[in-house]
Amino acid sequence: MKIATVRRLAAATVLALGGWAQAQSLQVSTATELRASPVLNAKSLAALPVGAQVEQLQQQGGWLRVRFKGSEGWVRSTHVRSAAAAAPSAGGNPLTGISGVFSASSNTPTATTGTRGLTQEQLANAQPAPAEVSRMEGFAINAAQAQQFAQSGKLKAQPIPAYTGAEQ
Repeated sequence: MKIATVRRLAAATVLALGGWAQAQSLQVSTATELRASPVLNAKSLAALPVGAQVEQLQQQGGWLRVRFKGSEGWVRSTHVRSAAAAAPSAGGNPLTGISGVFSASSNTPTATTGTRGLTQEQLANAQPAPAEVSRMEGFAINAAQAQQFAQSGKLKAQPIPAYTGAEQ
C-alpha cells in the first residue's frame, strides 16, 4: 500500500509541475534584435519592438532561445520579462506578483556586479568585435573639437589632483 501511495504522489507531482516544463510566455521590455545565435554580433533575424510577445524555448547563460511569429532565435534575457509580470494586476491579489520571482527578467531595478549570465567557458572563449570597436571609434573627437565644445558651453578647466590610491 505504501508503494501505491508513493506512485500516486509522484504522478501528482509530475502533473503539477508539468506547467513549469512548458515554454514560458515573455514580453520584450527593451527593443532588441532576434539573433541567429547567442552572441551580440550574430546575424539579426528580426527586430523585436517593446511589447512584442515571444515564447521562451531554452536558456543559455544570459541568452534565451525564443519563438517570435514562427521564427526561432536568441535574445538577451535582460531585454524580456514574464508576460504575466508585465500584465497589470486585475484582481488585486497580493500573490499575483510572485510569478515574477521565477521569470527570466524583471522590470524592477536590480544591482548586479561582475559579468551577469556568462560562464567561465564563455568568458574564456570570448572573441573581439572589431566592427563594434570601429563603430565606437566613430564617436571619438580630437582635442580641438573638445575645446570648442567646452567653450560653447562656457565650461572652465578645473584642476583635479592625481589619484594616488585609496585613502585609509
